[in-house]
Order: sequence, then C-alpha cells, then structure tokens
Amino acid sequence: MYIGDFIKEYREANGISVEDFATKAGLTVTEIEALENNLQEDGTVIPVAMRQIKGIAAAMSVPMPVVLAQIPSDQELVVHVVAESDQPHAK
Repeated sequence: MYIGDFIKEYREANGISVEDFATKAGLTVTEIEALENNLQEDGTVIPVAMRQIKGIAAAMSVPMPVVLAQIPSDQELVVHVVAESDQPHAK
C-alpha cells in the first residue's frame, strides 16, 4: 500500500472530497491526486515529501509516525533541508 492508497481509503471512509482533504492538509488538489495515483508518468512510484506528510497527518488528525508507517520501502521520502543562512533569524 502506498501513501496515496492510505489517503484515498481515509477520504472515502470519511466522505471527504479531494478538494476538502487538500484544504485541510494545506496541499493542492494536484498534489493529492498525484499521490493517490501512486505512479508518475514514467511508471515509477511518486515520491512523498515530509511537508506533505505533515499536512496529511494534520488533515487526518493523526501523529506523523502513523502516516510515515504507511510509506513502503519503494516509495521515496523527500526531505528538503533549509540552510541556516536562509532563515530570517540568522545573522
């Protein structure tokens, strides 16, 4: 099961539209639809970003580890690291 399957099952079980789920997750409809489709155009599994996982967890009202546990080993997890110098409080 990929993260997209987890999202779709949750939405359907709770009667939530893609649009409403995307709004609750702070993500775009395109992002949710892409995740639910599971595969990219080249046939590879769509990667999921940490910021998406954070939003998905918030929309489902579950801890992030619950969502992380749904990501199989062949689904790439993308983490964007922001340099300290890019932070507004950095000197």
